[in-house]
Amino acid sequence: MDRSALFRERLNDVKRFRTCEQCGTCSSACPMTGVKDFNIRRILRHVELDLIDQISDSPLPWFCTTCARCETVCPNGIAILDIIRPIRSISAEQYVPEGPPACTKACPAGIDVPGYLRLIAQGNPEQAYKVILEKVPFPGILGRVCTHPCERDCRRGEVNQPISICALKRYAADKAGAKLEVGLKVAGDTGHRAAVVGAGPAGLTAAFYLRKKGHQVTVFEGRSKPGGMMRYGIPRYRLPDEVLDSEIDRILSLGVELKTDTKLGRDFDFGQLKREGFEAIFVATGLQSSRRIDLEGTSPDGLFWGIEFLERVNGGERILLRGKVVVIGGGNSAIDAARVAKRLGAEKVIVLYRRTRSEMPAMRAEVDEAEQEGVTFHFLTAPVKILSKNGRLTGIECIRMELGDPDQSGRRSPIPVRGSNFEIDADNLIIAIGQQLDREGTFEELRCSDAGTLSADPTTLKTNIEGVFAGGDAVKGPSSVIEAIESGRRAASSIDRFLGGNGSIDETLAERDGNLSYTGKREKGFADLKRSDPPKSPLSERCHTFSEVVRSFNDEEAVKEARRCLQCDLELRLAREPLFQKNLT
Repeated sequence: MDRSALFRERLNDVKRFRTCEQCGTCSSACPMTGVKDFNIRRILRHVELDLIDQISDSPLPWFCTTCARCETVCPNGIAILDIIRPIRSISAEQYVPEGPPACTKACPAGIDVPGYLRLIAQGNPEQAYKVILEKVPFPGILGRVCTHPCERDCRRGEVNQPISICALKRYAADKAGAKLEVGLKVAGDTGHRAAVVGAGPAGLTAAFYLRKKGHQVTVFEGRSKPGGMMRYGIPRYRLPDEVLDSEIDRILSLGVELKTDTKLGRDFDFGQLKREGFEAIFVATGLQSSRRIDLEGTSPDGLFWGIEFLERVNGGERILLRGKVVVIGGGNSAIDAARVAKRLGAEKVIVLYRRTRSEMPAMRAEVDEAEQEGVTFHFLTAPVKILSKNGRLTGIECIRMELGDPDQSGRRSPIPVRGSNFEIDADNLIIAIGQQLDREGTFEELRCSDAGTLSADPTTLKTNIEGVFAGGDAVKGPSSVIEAIESGRRAASSIDRFLGGNGSIDETLAERDGNLSYTGKREKGFADLKRSDPPKSPLSERCHTFSEVVRSFNDEEAVKEARRCLQCDLELRLAREPLFQKNLT
């Protein structure tokens, strides 16, 4: 059967859609008009002329977001999506998107984002929480600190604003996490032992899944408490201790052994672990030191390094800052350091960054909140020299920058502007320009990359030493919690295969109804539903306390926001699966 005939069969009554006057109202309203030559009116014209083969043999129908704004404005009431969907279902195979929807594809851990949003929209946060747990052991933590690449790729952003996916993850975790004991089933004992070095997000994730596969797991942590950079690098106003402790305790409850204050290279080495019967070792120590910068000047009192500064504060040390504090850097650690400095008593905090605001790697929301709290930003500014007097820091000599050609990161390289030097008075300086591997007596046997991180196979995470695997920031360089979790999942799968297992760590925890009744009908005004962001504590309270700033959605807010989801996963099923395609008729 040719595509035109198949289209007519799917649509049932083509004639009722041949009332288009080519007025262009739909195209004017469509948010995708002009994107790679997409135009709703052109598609309708092809249908009217029975040129189905031409339009189905192109990628154009897949640019539609199915937001239904076109249907809302059509003067003749044409059900335009009822035309788009059958065309998609007969599209040439090469144009049908592969894999999961964009949000899930963007998530390093592959969380079924539309699945849990749909359950929240249905008023079922418990099942939504289970969906999240199928891929990650830290829903509550991620709901607070995830860099949410899913929102960057969310197709709802092409309509107006992306879904508040991260905040909805937190809502599900806060609502259901404390009362649900789920995902804690451990397989029978395999008799194999695995050691995990480092109790950060990568190490704890690997330990979690290896234990669930039935292996005996011991985690060795050099600090006094587990959590890695989640505990020592992220301020408590972003990630409270009780949330962190609760989700770590959940992992330990499986029977994972934890040994704190036990550091690789100081208290044990790989040979000792193997002699003690550990058949596989996963190195996930992270990047525990601040990257140094070669600045002219001495190291006076009042100078702090970003990672160590945050670790001291998060460890409970009360550092008193006075007067003006300057922070050098543009990443999340620099923004965290600046906001912490305000909470420690600094009268004025200035962040220096050598590129522009748009090139800052820090999360936009964190930068915005820092500005709201009174932090000032000087862009296209780089430090040249530390100024001091009698051993005490007095200021920073800086130089203006301009942007040149893009570098390897894709960002335009900053170039000093000759003769533009100037000075900034400062009482304290915090340098937070990145992190590096702490190699002190630790990794002599392991090969390292040119970037100074550990070398490991990108697929298996195997190192040059048999039975030793490495992952997380120690291999990848500075990254996010969700990326570290993905690395921990990869390590667990690879180590399980190394120990004789099948490497499968995926599981189904949530109840799914199959969604075979989905037709994609949109409620009135659906396309114009605005994004909701979670509430925050009053600005007047924030700078004087380390209490959590961002709060959780209530039930009504969460359901309302989740209802904005375009259900891209089900739209894909409408095109791919015969059982779903019956809904088109």
